[in-house]
Amino acid sequence: MTRSTASPPKSLTIAQRYLEDLSASLDVMFPLSPSGRVLRVMGVALEAVGVPAMIGQGARIETPEGWRLGEVIGFHGDRAAVMPFGGLRGVFAGASVILADQDSMVAVGDALLGRVIDAQGRPLDGRPLLATQRRPLRQPAPHPLHRARIVKPLDVGVRAINALLTVGEGQRIGLFAGSGVGKSVLLGMMARHTQADVVVIALIGERGREVREFVEDILGDGLSHSVLVVATADAPPILRMRGAEYATAIAEHFRDQGKRVLLIMDSLTRYAMAAREVGLTAGELPATKGYPPSVFSTLSVLTERAGTAENGAITAFYSVLTEGDDLQPESVTAAPENYFNA
Repeated sequence: MTRSTASPPKSLTIAQRYLEDLSASLDVMFPLSPSGRVLRVMGVALEAVGVPAMIGQGARIETPEGWRLGEVIGFHGDRAAVMPFGGLRGVFAGASVILADQDSMVAVGDALLGRVIDAQGRPLDGRPLLATQRRPLRQPAPHPLHRARIVKPLDVGVRAINALLTVGEGQRIGLFAGSGVGKSVLLGMMARHTQADVVVIALIGERGREVREFVEDILGDGLSHSVLVVATADAPPILRMRGAEYATAIAEHFRDQGKRVLLIMDSLTRYAMAAREVGLTAGELPATKGYPPSVFSTLSVLTERAGTAENGAITAFYSVLTEGDDLQPESVTAAPENYFNA
């Protein structure tokens, strides 16, 4: 005698399928991210345990005011060093750390023209920003054999430079000068009067009052065809580095459209100083004049992204603070100067 197995009711089968479909939808909409907890604070970063992170990966840190974004700058075993974008205020021991997407995507496109934004893409001019296009924050430089040769001059809007120091489309130039001698004024003249299609300006490590002076007094109506990325001196070092990388990514987007782009970065020295802070916090040993080895490779990676490609070109001006200024230590220009002298 065999025992018959009763089939489940039809209503139960429908409910199971509904729950399975709902679970799959939730996995797609809200994927589970690896999480850990804050173990300790070290300098301007924190150490999280139980986070299988990768260098450069985004993270969210729990604080009493809400979740704060950050970036993984190093790891040792199962412990990751995370530098928050908004500083360490409110971070407590045992706070949750959740990993974000591996590829950091940033807003780009024509919607940024005439706007002033920070290193995270948030508008600083009080107007909403509706940018729908995205691209990775960090991308490799164009293939060396796919770069177009520099054959055309670019009118930078300054007759003395056009006549005596002609700049080619896709050229990269270091502007070496001391503090307070007129670098920003010269760069503002280029931004206003250049024949480039788009101007991307990165103010890295500048004082807050200097940003407003640059926008209102120096740049003026040149803002209409420009994008201004600002990371002031009070921003965490990881944001100052991100500001320079974000400006380069915006310039790359317009270059990929075949446009002539003028990239102005003021200053590369403060970018190198921010990279030094990040490297030392991550546990690197100082080398030449206090700079860890990663700073020199980081400068090469950043500046090699500019220049020509198959279509379009990024002509870049990087200001560098020179040694021997009255109040300027010699180590300030060591890393940028070594790169341009190589």
